[in-house]
Amino acid sequence: MRGLDVAVDGGQSGVRVRVTGVTEPLVAEGLGRFEGDLGAGLIDRIRTCLVQLPGGVPPVERMVLGLTTLPASSSECIDLAARVGEAFRAEHVQVAGDALTAHAGAFAGEAGVVLTVGTGIACIGFDPDVDGFRLVDGDGFLLGDAGGGFWIGSRGVEAVLRAGDGRAGPTSLTDACRVRFGDEAGLAARLHSLPRAVSAIAAFAVDVQDAARTGDAVARTIVEDAADMLADTARAASAVVTSRPVRIAMSGRLVSPGMPLRSAVEERFARDDDREIVPAAGDPLDGAWALVTDTLGAAYDHHMTGWSAS
Repeated sequence: MRGLDVAVDGGQSGVRVRVTGVTEPLVAEGLGRFEGDLGAGLIDRIRTCLVQLPGGVPPVERMVLGLTTLPASSSECIDLAARVGEAFRAEHVQVAGDALTAHAGAFAGEAGVVLTVGTGIACIGFDPDVDGFRLVDGDGFLLGDAGGGFWIGSRGVEAVLRAGDGRAGPTSLTDACRVRFGDEAGLAARLHSLPRAVSAIAAFAVDVQDAARTGDAVARTIVEDAADMLADTARAASAVVTSRPVRIAMSGRLVSPGMPLRSAVEERFARDDDREIVPAAGDPLDGAWALVTDTLGAAYDHHMTGWSAS
Protein backbone atom coordinates (compact mmCIF):
# COMPACT_ATOMS: atom_id res chain seq x y z
CA MET A 1 0.00 0.00 0.00
CA ARG A 2 1.26 3.47 -0.90
CA GLY A 3 2.33 5.58 2.05
CA LEU A 4 0.97 9.01 2.89
CA ASP A 5 2.24 12.39 1.73
CA VAL A 6 3.46 14.63 4.56
CA ALA A 7 4.14 18.38 4.45
CA VAL A 8 5.99 20.11 7.28
CA ASP A 9 6.18 23.82 8.11
CA GLY A 10 8.94 23.96 10.70
CA GLY A 11 9.13 27.31 12.48
CA GLN A 12 10.60 28.57 15.72
CA SER A 13 7.20 29.28 17.21
CA GLY A 14 5.60 26.03 16.11
CA VAL A 15 5.85 23.03 13.80
CA ARG A 16 2.79 22.25 11.66
CA VAL A 17 2.27 19.02 9.73
CA ARG A 18 -0.28 18.19 7.05
CA VAL A 19 -0.99 14.60 6.08
CA THR A 20 -3.02 12.96 3.33
CA GLY A 21 -6.66 12.65 4.35
CA VAL A 22 -6.45 14.93 7.40
CA THR A 23 -8.13 18.33 7.13
CA GLU A 24 -6.58 20.24 10.01
CA PRO A 25 -2.81 20.64 10.55
CA LEU A 26 -1.18 18.69 13.34
CA VAL A 27 0.86 20.96 15.62
CA ALA A 28 3.92 20.60 17.86
CA GLU A 29 6.27 22.94 19.70
CA GLY A 30 8.61 25.02 17.55
CA LEU A 31 12.31 24.38 17.02
CA GLY A 32 15.13 26.92 17.19
CA ARG A 33 18.64 26.67 15.80
CA PHE A 34 20.27 26.63 19.24
CA GLU A 35 18.16 23.84 20.70
CA GLY A 36 20.55 20.93 20.24
CA ASP A 37 20.56 18.40 17.41
CA LEU A 38 18.32 19.83 14.66
CA GLY A 39 17.64 16.46 13.08
CA ALA A 40 16.68 14.79 16.35
CA GLY A 41 14.52 17.74 17.35
CA LEU A 42 12.74 17.83 13.99
CA ILE A 43 12.09 14.09 14.00
CA ASP A 44 10.70 14.38 17.52
CA ARG A 45 8.32 17.21 16.52
CA ILE A 46 7.10 15.40 13.42
CA ARG A 47 6.56 12.21 15.39
CA THR A 48 4.65 14.16 18.06
CA CYS A 49 2.29 15.25 15.29
CA LEU A 50 1.96 11.93 13.50
CA VAL A 51 1.21 9.90 16.65
CA GLN A 52 -2.00 11.93 16.92
CA LEU A 53 -3.34 10.05 13.88
CA PRO A 54 -5.58 7.02 14.33
CA GLY A 55 -3.28 4.03 14.33
CA GLY A 56 -0.19 6.07 15.14
CA VAL A 57 2.69 6.94 12.82
CA PRO A 58 1.76 5.88 9.26
CA PRO A 59 4.04 4.72 6.44
CA VAL A 60 5.22 7.75 4.45
CA GLU A 61 5.66 7.98 0.70
CA ARG A 62 6.80 11.56 0.20
CA MET A 63 7.68 14.37 2.58
CA VAL A 64 8.51 18.05 2.05
CA LEU A 65 10.15 20.00 4.89
CA GLY A 66 9.95 23.80 4.81
CA LEU A 67 12.25 24.95 7.60
CA THR A 68 13.17 28.19 9.30
CA THR A 69 16.25 26.38 10.63
CA LEU A 70 17.52 25.18 7.26
CA PRO A 71 21.08 23.78 7.53
CA ALA A 72 23.87 25.90 6.10
CA SER A 73 25.18 23.59 3.36
CA SER A 74 23.64 21.29 0.76
CA SER A 75 25.43 18.29 2.25
CA GLU A 76 23.90 19.02 5.65
CA CYS A 77 20.48 19.36 4.01
CA ILE A 78 20.93 15.96 2.37
CA ASP A 79 21.98 14.45 5.70
CA LEU A 80 18.92 15.95 7.38
CA ALA A 81 16.60 14.70 4.66
CA ALA A 82 18.12 11.23 4.96
CA ARG A 83 17.74 11.14 8.74
CA VAL A 84 14.11 12.20 8.55
CA GLY A 85 13.43 9.81 5.68
CA GLU A 86 14.94 6.85 7.48
CA ALA A 87 13.18 7.71 10.74
CA PHE A 88 9.76 7.59 9.05
CA ARG A 89 10.58 4.97 6.38
CA ALA A 90 9.79 7.53 3.67
CA GLU A 91 10.50 6.94 0.00
CA HIS A 92 11.34 10.56 -0.86
CA VAL A 93 12.16 13.63 1.26
CA GLN A 94 12.80 17.18 0.02
CA VAL A 95 14.12 20.02 2.18
CA ALA A 96 13.79 23.76 1.58
CA GLY A 97 13.79 26.99 3.50
CA ASP A 98 10.44 28.29 4.71
CA ALA A 99 10.86 31.29 2.40
CA LEU A 100 10.53 28.97 -0.58
CA THR A 101 7.50 27.11 0.77
CA ALA A 102 5.93 30.48 1.62
CA HIS A 103 6.39 31.55 -2.01
CA ALA A 104 4.92 28.29 -3.28
CA GLY A 105 1.90 28.83 -1.04
CA ALA A 106 1.44 32.48 -1.96
CA PHE A 107 2.13 32.43 -5.72
CA ALA A 108 2.16 28.77 -6.83
CA GLY A 109 5.26 29.19 -8.98
CA GLU A 110 4.42 32.58 -10.47
CA ALA A 111 6.59 35.68 -10.13
CA GLY A 112 6.47 37.75 -6.96
CA VAL A 113 7.93 38.49 -3.55
CA VAL A 114 6.82 36.87 -0.31
CA LEU A 115 7.64 38.43 3.04
CA THR A 116 6.98 36.07 5.95
CA VAL A 117 7.03 37.52 9.45
CA GLY A 118 7.07 35.24 12.48
CA THR A 119 9.67 34.83 15.21
CA GLY A 120 12.14 35.82 12.52
CA ILE A 121 11.57 36.75 8.92
CA ALA A 122 11.91 35.04 5.55
CA CYS A 123 11.80 36.94 2.27
CA ILE A 124 12.16 35.64 -1.26
CA GLY A 125 11.91 37.15 -4.71
CA PHE A 126 11.26 34.63 -7.49
CA ASP A 127 10.67 35.00 -11.22
CA PRO A 128 10.57 31.71 -13.16
CA ASP A 129 10.66 33.50 -16.52
CA VAL A 130 14.24 34.67 -15.97
CA ASP A 131 15.26 32.20 -13.25
CA GLY A 132 15.33 35.10 -10.83
CA PHE A 133 15.80 33.97 -7.24
CA ARG A 134 16.86 36.07 -4.28
CA LEU A 135 16.70 35.44 -0.54
CA VAL A 136 16.93 38.58 1.60
CA ASP A 137 17.68 38.68 5.33
CA GLY A 138 16.32 35.71 7.27
CA ASP A 139 19.74 35.80 8.93
CA GLY A 140 18.57 34.86 12.42
CA PHE A 141 18.06 36.89 15.56
CA LEU A 142 21.79 37.40 16.22
CA LEU A 143 22.55 38.97 12.83
CA GLY A 144 19.31 39.94 11.15
CA ASP A 145 15.59 39.12 10.96
CA ALA A 146 15.03 42.88 11.08
CA GLY A 147 11.41 43.74 11.79
CA GLY A 148 10.45 40.20 12.82
CA GLY A 149 8.81 39.01 16.01
CA PHE A 150 11.96 38.76 18.10
CA TRP A 151 13.18 42.11 16.80
CA ILE A 152 9.92 43.77 17.83
CA GLY A 153 9.51 41.86 21.08
CA SER A 154 13.06 42.48 22.26
CA ARG A 155 12.76 46.20 21.63
CA GLY A 156 9.50 46.20 23.53
CA VAL A 157 11.13 44.54 26.53
CA GLU A 158 14.09 46.90 26.24
CA ALA A 159 11.68 49.86 26.39
CA VAL A 160 10.21 48.43 29.60
CA LEU A 161 13.66 48.02 31.14
CA ARG A 162 14.65 51.56 30.16
CA ALA A 163 11.45 52.99 31.61
CA GLY A 164 11.95 51.00 34.79
CA ASP A 165 15.43 52.32 35.55
CA GLY A 166 14.79 55.90 34.49
CA ARG A 167 16.53 56.00 31.12
CA ALA A 168 13.25 56.62 29.30
CA GLY A 169 9.70 57.73 29.93
CA PRO A 170 6.77 55.51 30.85
CA THR A 171 5.05 53.16 28.43
CA SER A 172 1.99 50.94 28.65
CA LEU A 173 4.27 48.11 27.59
CA THR A 174 5.33 47.86 31.22
CA ASP A 175 1.90 46.55 32.22
CA ALA A 176 1.79 44.19 29.23
CA CYS A 177 5.25 42.87 30.08
CA ARG A 178 4.22 42.29 33.69
CA VAL A 179 1.22 40.25 32.57
CA ARG A 180 3.29 38.09 30.22
CA PHE A 181 6.59 37.75 32.10
CA GLY A 182 5.96 38.76 35.72
CA ASP A 183 7.35 41.58 37.85
CA GLU A 184 10.12 43.82 36.50
CA ALA A 185 12.48 42.80 39.30
CA GLY A 186 14.96 40.36 37.74
CA LEU A 187 13.16 40.49 34.39
CA ALA A 188 16.26 40.52 32.20
CA ALA A 189 17.95 37.64 34.02
CA ARG A 190 14.70 35.68 34.02
CA LEU A 191 14.23 36.07 30.27
CA HIS A 192 17.83 35.13 29.51
CA SER A 193 17.34 31.95 31.53
CA LEU A 194 14.24 30.72 29.72
CA PRO A 195 14.74 27.45 27.80
CA ARG A 196 13.18 28.98 24.64
CA ALA A 197 14.00 32.64 25.25
CA VAL A 198 13.89 33.72 21.59
CA SER A 199 10.40 32.33 21.08
CA ALA A 200 9.16 33.76 24.39
CA ILE A 201 10.46 37.26 23.64
CA ALA A 202 9.10 37.11 20.08
CA ALA A 203 5.65 36.41 21.52
CA PHE A 204 5.77 39.87 23.14
CA ALA A 205 5.57 41.35 19.63
CA VAL A 206 1.81 40.77 19.79
CA ASP A 207 1.64 42.92 22.95
CA VAL A 208 3.72 45.62 21.27
CA GLN A 209 1.28 45.72 18.36
CA ASP A 210 -1.69 45.83 20.75
CA ALA A 211 -0.10 48.79 22.54
CA ALA A 212 0.59 50.52 19.24
CA ARG A 213 -3.03 50.06 18.24
CA THR A 214 -4.19 51.78 21.44
CA GLY A 215 -1.87 54.75 20.96
CA ASP A 216 1.27 54.01 22.96
CA ALA A 217 3.95 56.19 21.34
CA VAL A 218 6.85 53.89 22.23
CA ALA A 219 5.13 50.84 20.78
CA ARG A 220 4.09 52.79 17.70
CA THR A 221 7.68 53.81 17.03
CA ILE A 222 8.83 50.19 17.29
CA VAL A 223 6.16 49.07 14.82
CA GLU A 224 6.96 51.90 12.38
CA ASP A 225 10.69 51.10 12.53
CA ALA A 226 9.94 47.42 11.92
CA ALA A 227 7.79 48.34 8.92
CA ASP A 228 10.63 50.43 7.45
CA MET A 229 13.00 47.48 7.68
CA LEU A 230 10.52 44.98 6.27
CA ALA A 231 9.74 47.29 3.36
CA ASP A 232 13.47 47.63 2.60
CA THR A 233 13.78 43.83 2.66
CA ALA A 234 10.87 43.35 0.26
CA ARG A 235 12.24 46.00 -2.11
CA ALA A 236 15.61 44.26 -2.22
CA ALA A 237 13.96 40.94 -3.06
CA SER A 238 11.87 42.55 -5.78
CA ALA A 239 14.96 43.38 -7.84
CA VAL A 240 14.97 39.89 -9.42
CA VAL A 241 11.33 40.10 -10.58
CA THR A 242 10.89 41.51 -14.09
CA SER A 243 7.09 41.97 -14.23
CA ARG A 244 5.57 45.28 -13.16
CA PRO A 245 4.15 46.04 -10.77
CA VAL A 246 5.99 43.48 -8.63
CA ARG A 247 3.48 41.63 -6.49
CA ILE A 248 4.41 41.42 -2.80
CA ALA A 249 2.50 39.09 -0.50
CA MET A 250 2.85 38.93 3.27
CA SER A 251 2.51 35.84 5.39
CA GLY A 252 2.62 35.19 9.13
CA ARG A 253 0.52 35.96 12.16
CA LEU A 254 2.26 39.29 12.87
CA VAL A 255 1.19 40.66 9.48
CA SER A 256 -2.27 39.15 9.35
CA PRO A 257 -5.09 41.49 8.22
CA GLY A 258 -5.84 44.18 10.78
CA MET A 259 -2.47 44.05 12.50
CA PRO A 260 -0.73 47.45 12.83
CA LEU A 261 2.48 46.08 11.35
CA ARG A 262 0.74 44.94 8.18
CA SER A 263 -0.97 48.31 7.81
CA ALA A 264 2.35 50.10 8.28
CA VAL A 265 4.08 47.99 5.62
CA GLU A 266 1.16 48.55 3.24
CA GLU A 267 1.56 52.29 3.73
CA ARG A 268 5.19 52.07 2.54
CA PHE A 269 3.99 50.75 -0.84
CA ALA A 270 0.78 52.75 -1.22
CA ARG A 271 2.38 55.20 -3.67
CA ASP A 272 4.89 52.82 -5.24
CA ASP A 273 4.05 52.39 -8.94
CA ASP A 274 6.53 49.53 -9.34
CA ARG A 275 5.31 47.34 -6.47
CA GLU A 276 1.97 46.42 -4.94
CA ILE A 277 0.83 44.47 -1.89
CA VAL A 278 -1.45 41.57 -2.80
CA PRO A 279 -3.10 38.85 -0.72
CA ALA A 280 -1.21 35.58 -0.38
CA ALA A 281 -3.14 32.67 -1.91
CA GLY A 282 -1.83 30.37 0.83
CA ASP A 283 0.72 30.06 3.62
CA PRO A 284 4.01 28.11 3.94
CA LEU A 285 2.23 24.88 4.91
CA ASP A 286 0.00 25.21 1.85
CA GLY A 287 3.17 25.66 -0.20
CA ALA A 288 4.83 22.58 1.28
CA TRP A 289 1.65 20.62 0.58
CA ALA A 290 1.54 21.78 -3.04
CA LEU A 291 5.17 20.74 -3.44
CA VAL A 292 4.78 17.30 -1.87
CA THR A 293 1.68 16.56 -3.97
CA ASP A 294 3.37 17.73 -7.20
CA THR A 295 0.68 20.26 -8.07
CA LEU A 296 3.27 22.90 -9.04
CA GLY A 297 5.38 20.85 -11.44
CA ALA A 298 9.13 21.52 -11.35
CA ALA A 299 8.99 25.28 -10.71
CA TYR A 300 10.97 25.14 -7.47
CA ASP A 301 12.80 21.83 -7.80
CA HIS A 302 16.32 23.13 -8.34
CA HIS A 303 16.03 25.29 -5.22
CA MET A 304 15.32 22.25 -3.02
CA THR A 305 17.47 19.41 -1.72
CA GLY A 306 16.19 15.86 -2.11
CA TRP A 307 16.83 12.35 -0.80
CA SER A 308 15.39 9.02 -1.90
CA ALA A 309 15.41 5.65 -0.18
CA SER A 310 16.37 3.83 -3.36
